[in-house]
Amino acid sequence: MNRIDALAFSWMLLAVAALLTAAGCGGTEGPPRYDLEGSVQYDGQPVPAGEVFLQPDAAGGNAGPGSLALIENGRYRTERGKGIVGGPYVVRILGFDGVPAGDSTVGSSLFPQYEAQVDFPKEATTHDFIISRATDRGP
Repeated sequence: MNRIDALAFSWMLLAVAALLTAAGCGGTEGPPRYDLEGSVQYDGQPVPAGEVFLQPDAAGGNAGPGSLALIENGRYRTERGKGIVGGPYVVRILGFDGVPAGDSTVGSSLFPQYEAQVDFPKEATTHDFIISRATDRGP
């Protein structure tokens, strides 16, 4: 994914998160939401900047709300009250080098969009993502 595609995708994720919140999925109504945090590494190094998009896996029976967490210095954390509901999720990760360049404040993309399926518990939890050149994959 080139830098322009990565930035466009980032804005799309933010727009989706805003729509979910505006539709009532980000408020206090609905199922309980749990905090999620962890680390993101690429080739053994913390990812300086990026996004973790958490989409409930409808095919796996999860109709809960989605969530977005920003990666800063290799760590991410969902906003309090806007985390996960637990169950199966499709997780998409974008990672950047954190060196502002041109119009980008997050820098250049480190890897193609990474995607994983994770079954989260129905409680506050920690989940680390370790991405390598051998495991990075895109849609």
